[in-house]
Amino acid sequence: MLKVGTDFSGIGSPEAALRRLNLPHKNVFACEIDKFAKQSYLELNDPDTFYEDITTRNHSEVEQLDLYVAGFPCQAFSYAGKRKGFADETRGTLFFDVAEFIRVNQPNCFILENVRGLVSHDKGRTFQTITDILSNGGGSLNGQVGLDTIDNGLGYHVYYKILNTKNFGIPQNRERIFIVGFKNWREFRFPKEFPLDITLKDLLEDDVNEKYYLSQKMIDGFNRHKERHEDKGTGFKWQPKSGDDIANCLRANAALCPTDNTIIETNNKRLNQNLDKHKDKLEKGDFMDSYNQTIHKDVTPTITTRINASSNYHIFEGNSDVVIHNLHPRCGDPKKGGTGHLSKTDGIAYCLDAANSIAVEREQKIRRLTPLETWRLQGFTDKEFWKAQKVNSDTQLYKQAGNTITVNVMVELFKKIYLK
Repeated sequence: MLKVGTDFSGIGSPEAALRRLNLPHKNVFACEIDKFAKQSYLELNDPDTFYEDITTRNHSEVEQLDLYVAGFPCQAFSYAGKRKGFADETRGTLFFDVAEFIRVNQPNCFILENVRGLVSHDKGRTFQTITDILSNGGGSLNGQVGLDTIDNGLGYHVYYKILNTKNFGIPQNRERIFIVGFKNWREFRFPKEFPLDITLKDLLEDDVNEKYYLSQKMIDGFNRHKERHEDKGTGFKWQPKSGDDIANCLRANAALCPTDNTIIETNNKRLNQNLDKHKDKLEKGDFMDSYNQTIHKDVTPTITTRINASSNYHIFEGNSDVVIHNLHPRCGDPKKGGTGHLSKTDGIAYCLDAANSIAVEREQKIRRLTPLETWRLQGFTDKEFWKAQKVNSDTQLYKQAGNTITVNVMVELFKKIYLK
């Protein structure tokens, strides 16, 4: 039986994945500082011990784990260039606490998860520091033994790769870096991608409570915004283009401002160059996000945790087609730092931010995505959602969906680690 512990546990994605695979396990501990996420977690799981703060835990009191999972927050690292090890370079960040726990507990395997931007932060030096801390001192990195560059490395055999939720059975474009470490040497390969067989529309509820529908005042505001930004010297056009039923990633903030192929020519020289660079892909019906990543069909864009009454991005669902409108000023107006991309008719949902900005229209009625739909987009079952809904508000349920690791990705990782 696997002895499992998780930090930054959220609503318990790793635990849900283990249940999905019927892998016998003992939930040694969980740790989550958010009191609302804790409520949902405890409705879904029964850990032996629940900690509320990794920074105050006595790590030595935890029995040695077989599996440790932590989706630690990406706090800024101060890189001084002295390469003296984690005691100097990462103190003050939550990664330090994760590394310290691994040092004390010596789990047989760990999985760390973070945003893909961690790989390029500070020109890659932050990520280099992290992998050095984990692998130096007798370990290896992606199967290669290197020269130790820091003192007091943890000596694990570490593998890392960026995985995208859309490649593992869920129509959401969510890229995350996964770092897998083994105490003892073993060869490891990340799971293979496989084609999607569902789209965003397949995850929508049939009967939706009226409270999720937008008021006429909001709809009128949306229409005024559309008229105000229809190519009035700003260099972009309101040009829907058919496509593919893809939505973006569920996230915890609104940092991603997706763009699509609705704009073929703008007044922005740099944007024009990017469009030309990806012209062949755009002509196939794909689109790009603000990181110039090409997003393919049948996947959802990023959903974030920010929820309120306003609606900046909209999905419009007619009898057969789905249309999405992005109304956030910074995303639409180049004069405000946006990209000039406002709408498309391809069923691709934009980022669900704190304003809960994704909406669905049927028969001229527009609504937001429901909390259940966002949990489905993270791989949780309806039964798991109903349990959490008993103890949390919609606002917290949206936030929890945006913060969690996708269950399906964890399932595929566990298959490769324990069931290969």
